[in-house]
Amino acid sequence: MKITNKIISIIIVLLMLLSTGAAFAATSTTYESEYAEEIGRALGEISGAKDSRSGEDYNYSDSMPDSTDISDMYDLDKQKSSYRSGFIADFKTGFQEGYNDAYDKAAYESTQVTLEQGLADGEAVGLIAGAAYGIKDFYLGNSLSYTRDMPFNTDIIEQYSLNNDYIDYENGFIQAFISAYEESYNQAYREANTKDGLEKETTEIIPISGGIVVTADNRFAMNVPSGTFYHDVSLSVITSYDVEETKYSNLIKASDSYTVKLSNLSGNVDESKSIDLAFEYYGDSTNGGIYKMNGTTWLYIPTVIEDGKMTATINPKILNSSGTIFSAFVDNSTQVFRDVRGHWANDEIDAYVRRGIINGYSDMTFKPDSNITRAEFLTLLSRVLNWNLYMYPGSTTTFKDADTFGYYTNIITYATLNKYINGYADGTFKPGNLISYAEVETIMKRVPYYQYFSWYGIATNMLYEKKTYSNSFNSMNNHITRAEVVYMLFSTTE
Repeated sequence: MKITNKIISIIIVLLMLLSTGAAFAATSTTYESEYAEEIGRALGEISGAKDSRSGEDYNYSDSMPDSTDISDMYDLDKQKSSYRSGFIADFKTGFQEGYNDAYDKAAYESTQVTLEQGLADGEAVGLIAGAAYGIKDFYLGNSLSYTRDMPFNTDIIEQYSLNNDYIDYENGFIQAFISAYEESYNQAYREANTKDGLEKETTEIIPISGGIVVTADNRFAMNVPSGTFYHDVSLSVITSYDVEETKYSNLIKASDSYTVKLSNLSGNVDESKSIDLAFEYYGDSTNGGIYKMNGTTWLYIPTVIEDGKMTATINPKILNSSGTIFSAFVDNSTQVFRDVRGHWANDEIDAYVRRGIINGYSDMTFKPDSNITRAEFLTLLSRVLNWNLYMYPGSTTTFKDADTFGYYTNIITYATLNKYINGYADGTFKPGNLISYAEVETIMKRVPYYQYFSWYGIATNMLYEKKTYSNSFNSMNNHITRAEVVYMLFSTTE
């Protein structure tokens, strides 16, 4: 608490008067109420602040002098009784008010100062500790994970002796330590990557006529065809050791990671064009593949392996200024279905198998040209779009055949409650009925972000890209095949 100049002046006057034994001598018979109250307030503020800071419970009455002490302190026995009683009453009023204000203010200021100091100290220590562990993990070859060695709250308290300090300081210290530790760890880990010389950048200006970007290690290249961009753009490729954890533990790293950054000021791009990616590779031709980082997950891209290279094509729309990361992996758990080899949808089916979206039959077939049921279609759609089925546990529908849903119960419940699909007029859903092109188009248009979906566009692309004639051209009421569903979902969500 800050003591004002006015309080200091009053105290000085009191001390001077008391030292001469002449405090409040009877120079006047007139009682000055304001003066007595100010003296009481000044002493009350001192007592309130002292009690608050020493941790004493709030109790102004214990700190306030009694009437006899007040009378003795200020020689009030020399005054008339009316003067004496008025002085004492106003002194006590001022003391109580001063004590209340100072106690609360000191408690608040102490908490505020203590919390702020804890935040400052915790941040300073967290920055140092986080950086140390970030660098250590990088050079030990550990993946980037700030939680690996970050101490628990109890460890922080013990290591920095916080249990001997105020609780507000402890809370502030821990809060700031954890936040600073994470930030510093991540920054130090990535800076160690750069400073260690494992990260190199290659930048090329790609004219409208197209061009090629090749990294300094000659192990990654991008070929941009003419007309992909409507004016010159800048493409940067940063080569670095992969520092991210993958979702699939079965993946074996087969290359460095390459972060591709595109500087395209207009944002215009011809999405009908494809950019070719090429990795140097001499490993297994069946299980190897090019992957794209999607959040914390590596997604397989249809890959061709031959002549010491992995190659794949990407749509230029997936590139941006923030960076898109590509890497090569070997997946020894890859399944190859014998009836998919040479099929027109082989690449899309293979991609979804590697991504864990689709499965084949026990006889190691996929039956790509077989039709698909209503429930099976919804299952694939749910996996591709990551429906949160846990929000809809069990059947809440009133379909007459709900007891036949089995494994598909939550999926059907989710789709019907979100009005993506309806049942039949007779009150049934018939999950085993084959689904038509028309039904698929209706469902897709009801799903968010696909309101402009057109099956005709998909069928046309199949005809020109895959040289495959869809039975939907004959009638939209015909039944869609498993391969067509995979092709549709892959091409619209890639």
